[in-house]
Parts: sequence; C-alpha cells; structure tokens
Amino acid sequence: MILKINATNKNSGEVISYELEGDSNAGFFYEGTHMQEVKDNKIREVNNNLILHGSPIYSIKSGQTETLEAMTFTIEVTAE
Repeated sequence: MILKINATNKNSGEVISYELEGDSNAGFFYEGTHMQEVKDNKIREVNNNLILHGSPIYSIKSGQTETLEAMTFTIEVTAE
C-alpha cells in the first residue's frame, strides 16, 4: 500500500509531503528506508508522530483519508 503524507507544521505553516510504502505487518518505508531510520529530520519527526499517536496508518484502507492532530503537526494520511 502507498500512503501519501501531508504534514503541516502548526507553528511555521511549512508543508511536508511525501509517500510511505508498505503495510502494517512488514512496516512502512520512505525511499527504501524504514520510516524510523529516515535521515531527513523533518520527515522522521512526522513519522515518529505517526507511530506514537495511535496512527491510522495501521488501520486505514485504500481510498480512505484520515487526519491526525499532533502537538506540532496536522497530518493528513491518504491510502492508495
């Protein structure tokens, strides 16, 4: 499954957009790297929020969009 991630920083308004690929059993990857091991600090921070907040990435179905409110980000997840 491909997840399109759009995260808006609540403080600066910066939007971070990227895709994760994988599934809830094998894990999710960004450009071949596990989502927790991504070198880009901003993407890794968003990914950590996805993991820590009972994220919809583990239950979302293809065609659905879910929104997660974290302390610093509003994160929209769309499954394809």
